[in-house]
Amino acid sequence: MDAATATNARINKFDGSNFHTWKFKMQMVLEERDLWEVTSGEIKLEHLATTLDQSTFKRKSRKALAIICLAMEDSQLPLVRSASGAYDAWSRLEGHFEKKSLANKLFLRRRFFTAKMEEGDDVLSHINKIKTLAEQLDAVGAPVSEDDLVITLLRRL
Repeated sequence: MDAATATNARINKFDGSNFHTWKFKMQMVLEERDLWEVTSGEIKLEHLATTLDQSTFKRKSRKALAIICLAMEDSQLPLVRSASGAYDAWSRLEGHFEKKSLANKLFLRRRFFTAKMEEGDDVLSHINKIKTLAEQLDAVGAPVSEDDLVITLLRRL
């Protein structure tokens, strides 16, 4: 429980609207606790030969799943409630919030190319917003060229 409590103190709970940022922060927390390999699928249970390694994997997967679930708002828990482990939960979240469908790519591209600096925003906030949108597009398989990033930033100031 201590790890989950510490995690909650460091990052905002995932509420369905901040997946890109939450995902990065959760990855850092899981890396810090040596749990990322079981969460990302870098290590799979079926590839482990010894009973001790399999037992360690299962323990780490349960711990990572607990950290992930405790860092989510109640409204988001149905997405992972029946997950068999950390990798399953992580895959479900990525599949749901980073859809690689054409519709999602178009939606994100429209947001990227029409983003404007809001009244009262500072330049750094605007740059971060545009960069985050570019990272989201990259995550769904629709990367933005460096030229488009620069043009969009300069045009929307």
